[in-house]
Order: sequence, then C-alpha cells, then structure tokens
Amino acid sequence: MPVNVTGVQATLKAMRKFDPDLAKQMNMQIKGAMMPIRDKAQAYAPANSQMLSGWAGSSASEATATYRAFPKYDQAEVTAGIIYRQGANNSGQVAGAKFRRRFQVTHYIANTSASGAIYETSGRLAASRKASRSLNPNARAQFLEPLGPLYGTRGTSDPRFGNTDQRGRLIYRAWDEDNGRAAQAVNLALNSAVERFNANSAMGKYGSVA
Repeated sequence: MPVNVTGVQATLKAMRKFDPDLAKQMNMQIKGAMMPIRDKAQAYAPANSQMLSGWAGSSASEATATYRAFPKYDQAEVTAGIIYRQGANNSGQVAGAKFRRRFQVTHYIANTSASGAIYETSGRLAASRKASRSLNPNARAQFLEPLGPLYGTRGTSDPRFGNTDQRGRLIYRAWDEDNGRAAQAVNLALNSAVERFNANSAMGKYGSVA
C-alpha cells in the first residue's frame, strides 16, 4: 500500500537537507506504523501444499518455482517478496496494483514476486474466454478455490490506479484488517514533521531553504 505525499514533496526534500534528524525521526515513526502490515501480510502466505496441485505443491523445486511462463507458487519466495520500502518510487507496482499514470510515493509495501502478485489478486476480474486459454471450462474456478476470498474494497475514486479493484489476499487483507490505524499513524507522522519543519523555518532556524 502506498502513502502518497503529493503536495509536500518539496518540503520533505528541504527537510532531508536542512533537518535530517527530523526527517529520520519521521521515517522511523512511519516505518513503525507500516512494518506490522508487512509482517502480517507475510504471515498470510499459505504453504505450498495448500495450493492447487501443479501450481506448486510441497515438491516445488527452485527451477519450477521461478519458471516465468506461469510462475509457480513458492511460499518462501512470496514471503520474501513482500517488502517495505522508504524512498521515492515511480515503478508502477505498489502492493500488486499497476498505476495508469506515474506518480511518486515515498513509503510503501509491495508484493514484488510474480507468484505473490498472482496469489494476491487472482479472481478480481470477471471470467471470460479471453481470460483463460484452458480447454477445461472449470479451470478458473478450480484454480481460485484454494486461494480463498479477496479482502478490501472493490473500487476506488483515485483515477491514478489502472485497476480500481483494491482487493487482495496478503497486503490488501492486512491493510483492510488494520481498519486505517496505520494510515492514520503515517499521516500523523508526516503532518507533525512538516508542521515542525515549517515552524522552525519560519523562525529562521535553517536560514534560507528556498
């Protein structure tokens, strides 16, 4: 999940330059709020044996787990691929969601493994003939059944998301179950740091920050 700080980027940049201790304190507070989301999402990655036989299974090897025609599921890979990052990101994939337009976020949790992204979001789109090339008409249902339900909200009003369905099984589940507490803590840390920096700047503590 991204934390978007559009509108205060210049202030944060100046903060890092003129008051790095304040920026460090803010980043520690944000990390403290977001790491439990990452840890909870990692804990939701199911064992290989819980997946449909043939996607992974307990006998999945390193070679099959990294086969990219259709990435094989591997619990260890998925768990390791759920990461928290601090720093500007324009990559287009945050928490498994691809952005239609590029924009910058500074703190985010992302599902970076291919099989993790598949497990995270499979089932969002309605079934269609184009969605599956399998000769088995029940293939989609059989694949989705072991994955379990999707958590979160079906849509968003933010036009920057290419896929407005904000539901998933790992990061989205952890974020949804948090009921906004992490987001509130992050916003508080950001706002408090920005207000403190602006107040110090107005008192001339940093000299000219222009």
